[in-house]
Amino acid sequence: MTSSSTEWGPGVARSVAIARIGTTLGRARCPQPAQVARMRESLSRHGQLTAVIAVEREGKLELVDGFKRRTAAAQMGWPELAVSVRSLDGRGQWTAMLTLNRSSGSLSVLEEGLIVRELCQSGLAQIEIAQVVGRHKSWVSRRLGLVERLHPELLAGVRTGLLSAGVARRLIGLPAGNQLELAAVVTQAALTTAETELLVSLWQKTSDPAIRRFLLTEPRRALQNARPETGSAPPDPRLSERGRRIARALALLRGVALRLIDALQNPPPLSELTLLEGELEQTAQALPRALEALGSATRCVRCGDTSGPSATPTSADCCATAARSRGQPEPPGST
Repeated sequence: MTSSSTEWGPGVARSVAIARIGTTLGRARCPQPAQVARMRESLSRHGQLTAVIAVEREGKLELVDGFKRRTAAAQMGWPELAVSVRSLDGRGQWTAMLTLNRSSGSLSVLEEGLIVRELCQSGLAQIEIAQVVGRHKSWVSRRLGLVERLHPELLAGVRTGLLSAGVARRLIGLPAGNQLELAAVVTQAALTTAETELLVSLWQKTSDPAIRRFLLTEPRRALQNARPETGSAPPDPRLSERGRRIARALALLRGVALRLIDALQNPPPLSELTLLEGELEQTAQALPRALEALGSATRCVRCGDTSGPSATPTSADCCATAARSRGQPEPPGST
C-alpha cells in the first residue's frame, strides 16, 4: 500500500496489515473483554463481514470504527483486515465515531462521553456538538458530565478492561476518593453492576463511619442483609432478616402511634367513640405488653441490672447472651 490517499476511493475496501492500522483514536473507546470474546467468535464463524473505517493521517491509517474487530483479529493471529478509508477532518472523525455506532448501540454511555469530550476539546460548544451529532443539548451535557465526574484512575481502568463501564457509571455519583474506595471493594468482591448499584445506594444512605466500614470490609454480607424484598434498602445493612422485620415493625408502630395521637387529640363525636369502644379497650390492653417488650429490648442493649424489680426473663436472657458473646461472666439471676 502506498501512502497516497488517492489509492483509496470512496467506499473502496482494501486489505491492510493489522500492524499498519493505528489505534490512537481508541483513547475514546473502552472495549470490554467479553465484547472482544464475542467478536472473536463472530470472526471465527463468519469472517469479516464489513470493513473497518479509518482515516489517513500523515501517511498512516488511524482507526475510526472497528476497534473490537481489530483487537479480536490481532488476538486470533490474522495478518490483515479489510479497511475502508474516509476523508474526515479532526472533528469529523469523532462525529463519525458516534454516528456509525448510533443504530447498533455498540457504544457505552461512557464511550459516548469520551467522544463528546474530544469534540469539546476541538473547540465546539455543547450546543454545536448537539447539532452536529443530531442530539439534544442535554444528551451532550449528561455524557460530558459522566466523564468529568469519574476519577481518572477508574477511567483508565475502564479503558484497559479492568473495570466495566456499567460499574464505573454506578460509582460516578460518589466523591472521587470514595469512588476509588468502593471500586477496590467491587473488584475484590467481584460484584456485578446491580450489586455495585445497591452498595453505592447503601453508602449514600448513611454517614455513620461504622456502617461505612462494614460496607467496605464485608460487602457480600451487607448486600445479603440489605437485598430488599420490595425494592428499598433497609436503613442498616448489618441487620439480619429478623432484625429487618423488627425494624419494619418499629417504624410501622411509630407511624401508627403518631397518627393515633393526632387523631385522638381531636376525637370524633361521642357516638363514634362508643362504636370504637371495643377497639379502644383491646388496644389499651395490648399497648402495655408492647411497651414492656420495648423496655426489655432497650435494657438488653444497655445490659443493665437484671436482678431488680424491673427485670424480665427476656432482659435477663438477653444480657446473659451478650455477656457470653463478650466472654464475660453472666449477670446474676440469668441462669
